[in-house]
Amino acid sequence: MRVLRFLGLIVAICFSTALAGATPVDFHMRVLDPPPPANPSYPLFLIQSTPFDVSFTSCIAGELPGNNTATGCFAGRNISGQDWNNLQLVFPNIGPLVGQAANCDPGVSDDIFSNVDCPTSPDSSFTLIYTDGVIPNGGYFFITEDGVDPPTDFPTGRATVATAMTPEPGSVVLLSTGIFLLGGLVYGERLRHAKQFGRPRFSPLS
Repeated sequence: MRVLRFLGLIVAICFSTALAGATPVDFHMRVLDPPPPANPSYPLFLIQSTPFDVSFTSCIAGELPGNNTATGCFAGRNISGQDWNNLQLVFPNIGPLVGQAANCDPGVSDDIFSNVDCPTSPDSSFTLIYTDGVIPNGGYFFITEDGVDPPTDFPTGRATVATAMTPEPGSVVLLSTGIFLLGGLVYGERLRHAKQFGRPRFSPLS
């Protein structure tokens, strides 16, 4: 009888362990707006063109803005010459992500994008879409993850953006000058035409 109880206890332990291993742990991913760092002690990637790779390292104390915390961090700066109106992150559904679900709900503060779309049942990859926000040219941004520790085990992803050209001040001045000169040219031509043809010419009676 004791042997049967002992065997039953072993079966129960094995069953509960299997359930615990199969239970997915959601990973939470955010895109944060940090203050410009003076002398960053963490890797800072200067993004000149898109798309670009996203790989995580352990967050350093004081790296994130406000009271935000995370397991993995990717710090970047947009120097592409364009504003980014949205951000799409694609991560392969491999390694520690298998069996997990993505959680992209914005936090209480410091999030760049206010609208996020995450897949509920990913196939071969997770596609996370962030909209209603902007990462301006020259602006800094942090992509953070919680749920995979160590963060180096998180598979490398790919980021694409929607861009909007930001005209340089010199271009705006040049365009304005061209419009002004064109307006002056048109006005002068109309004035010359009015002087030449606008008044009727009378010849003396013979």
